[in-house]
Amino acid sequence: MPSSDHTPQAPDYIVGKIAAMEIVGTWDWDILANRIYTDHVVAVLFGLEFEQATAGLPIEAYEAGIHPDDHDWVTARIREMVKSSGSFVAEYRTCLRNGDVCWVLARGHFYHDGTGRPVRSRGIIVDVTGRRLGAPGFTSELMNPTEHPLEHAVDLCLSVRDIVAEADRPFLLSITDMLLLELGRELSALIKADGKRRMI
Repeated sequence: MPSSDHTPQAPDYIVGKIAAMEIVGTWDWDILANRIYTDHVVAVLFGLEFEQATAGLPIEAYEAGIHPDDHDWVTARIREMVKSSGSFVAEYRTCLRNGDVCWVLARGHFYHDGTGRPVRSRGIIVDVTGRRLGAPGFTSELMNPTEHPLEHAVDLCLSVRDIVAEADRPFLLSITDMLLLELGRELSALIKADGKRRMI
């Protein structure tokens, strides 16, 4: 007799994929107010309190959570991207509150208003500890980031994630996070390959 429970059930291979995937977090930076709003994943990865992270913290609070060996080049690159607009993809280390070190893959996009003033940035943070794609300090932007289909896909997926989270659908949220994870990996691999071509 068919079950009366109509709750969607994921195929086994999808359940296994979700269980094995790294954790994905999202962030949204109001540059003018200097407030970054994140979820609990990003808060944990940068050693911050969840309540403060969701209420909004200045970027300096997140920069303090970057590993000392990566702090200077990461913060310098962020400052450059704020001025120039475009996309930012990087792998670097962060420090948890208990002292543990994590490797993260960060992908963000910076937006300017009609006058060229930086106003917003949003993106994803993926915990890739144990499964890194690049070398320490690797960071770059695509030649034409706003035109690349994968960049557009990430932006659309972030919008979908916001809607799914508001609708309180945990399974769909996990599927969306899995897609964001794979998009982040593809972008990182794409930029790494582009960097190698420039060295030839």
